[in-house]
Amino acid sequence: MIGGPGSRCATCSTLRGFLTIAGALIAALYLQPDWAVRISGLAPSPLAIGLGICGLGSLAFAVGLWRMHRSRDG
Repeated sequence: MIGGPGSRCATCSTLRGFLTIAGALIAALYLQPDWAVRISGLAPSPLAIGLGICGLGSLAFAVGLWRMHRSRDG
């Protein structure tokens, strides 16, 4: 961290929040397995998640490439 002992950068704050929520979810899964089973039925299949990640990544790459070419040409 850069700065005084009490200051946090935005990345550290984001990671701290994410890890707090992730830790709470992991604890909830351990402490209430019936809840985890009900929630897991709502999740999409691993294939759908993988295709979504690839599709969104490809779309983000295409948009970034298009913006780069547009800013370079114009």
